[in-house]
Amino acid sequence: MKTPARANIHWAPAFRIIATRFPAVNLWEGVDPVMWDRLDQVEAMTNPRLAVGVSKASSYIQWPFANPRPGRFSTDTLGAFYAAQNEQGAVAETVFHQAIRCREDQLDPHDFDMRVLKAEVEGRFHDLRGKRADAYPGVMDPDPTRRGASQALAVELYQQGSQGIAYSSVRDEEGTPCVAAFDPATIKRCAHLRYLTYRWDGVKVDPLYEKKPLA
Repeated sequence: MKTPARANIHWAPAFRIIATRFPAVNLWEGVDPVMWDRLDQVEAMTNPRLAVGVSKASSYIQWPFANPRPGRFSTDTLGAFYAAQNEQGAVAETVFHQAIRCREDQLDPHDFDMRVLKAEVEGRFHDLRGKRADAYPGVMDPDPTRRGASQALAVELYQQGSQGIAYSSVRDEEGTPCVAAFDPATIKRCAHLRYLTYRWDGVKVDPLYEKKPLA
């Protein structure tokens, strides 16, 4: 296999959007805050995917590695932290995938909450942005049921020590640059930015508004 060239990526900030609930429930509520770092360290020591350079990583960074889910460049055993260079791209990606979930689960129309995370991404990523992906047929197929080529490439690159893959979103009309990071050490300062509310109308998902607590 021809290996994609690597590129230095440094996005500050980058954006990731995840499902959540509002108001959030703190998992460690009632636990003395001085213990939080120790709990992170225990997790890092017992999970080999987190043991490299992430002894005190936030749970937002840990989660996709500790709980891998199939995606374009992830599998049920290979976790990846997906992020976009701008919030517009992150919204486009999550709107598409949340609509699939709602259709598969045959959900009634409803509103639901999403959490916007802001992070810093820095590392050397295999670069499939723009026309570079043309050399790898099927890797950027927009059909989410055809992920064989992209997942096979991801696994092979990860086994060669790849920190991750940079690519262009196929959900955002402007092709926002995105990353699928395989190395949690490439993600830094990941924190909550804001809440968004999405609406499933029975056919599609639309982002509606930002949700804030009353002052």
